[in-house]
This record gives sequence, structure tokens and C-alpha cells, in this order.
Amino acid sequence: MTSPNDLSWLLQNFVNRTPEVSHALAISTDGLVLAHNHSLPRDRADQLAATGSGLIALLVGAARFFQAGSVISNVTQMDGGFMFCMSFSDGASLLVLASPVCDVGQVSYEMTDLANRMGEVLTPAVRSQLLGML
Repeated sequence: MTSPNDLSWLLQNFVNRTPEVSHALAISTDGLVLAHNHSLPRDRADQLAATGSGLIALLVGAARFFQAGSVISNVTQMDGGFMFCMSFSDGASLLVLASPVCDVGQVSYEMTDLANRMGEVLTPAVRSQLLGML
């Protein structure tokens, strides 16, 4: 049986092994934190989840408007770094923050691998357990 801690472990391991990545979290479509790496304080994780959820909602709206199908991923470049968004399960997304000198291709590749593993771990039972803990 998979536990919610498995998601946090996967996220922390991703942050530890992917160069220039500072934070990673899994969020629900309604902007709730499902799991986050340990070095990201919970209040900051909540803020990032709300921001990421809003961005994803805008992207989904644009995709619908242009009849472009599902939103798979997004990379936002800022002066201070990058924010990556990637869907990994029905109703869940992965958000990653990385430094401005990160290798965008490598981070995206590693995120795809992580998203596939997290999709296997985030079963309906685990999702219910995570949302019940909020």
C-alpha cells in the first residue's frame, strides 16, 4: 500500500538529484497541496499551489478556446528562474521551481519521469487520504 509520504519522498528525491531545482510539489486542480519537498515551508507550498492552479486554469481555458486539446505542460521563465507545470494524473499536476541557469531540457525530462512514477503512486485511495489530511 502506498502512503502519502511516498509522494513527498519522490518529490524530495527529485529536488536532491536534479541540478538547479529548488522545489517541487504535487497539487490538485483546486489548488490544494497534495505533497511537497521537505525544504519548502508549508505556507509557501500553499501559495505556490494556488498560483500554479490559477496558471493551469488559464492554460486549460486557452486550450479549450483554441480547441487545442489537453494542457500537458508549461514552462514559465522569470528573471529569477523557471516554474514548470506538468499534468501527471487526472486532476493533479506537478509544479517545479528551478534557477535561471537550469538545463530546461533536463528538468523537463526528469519531470516527465517523475510524473509517470507519481501517476502510479497517486491512486484514488491515496488522493482521498491526502485531501482528508488538509
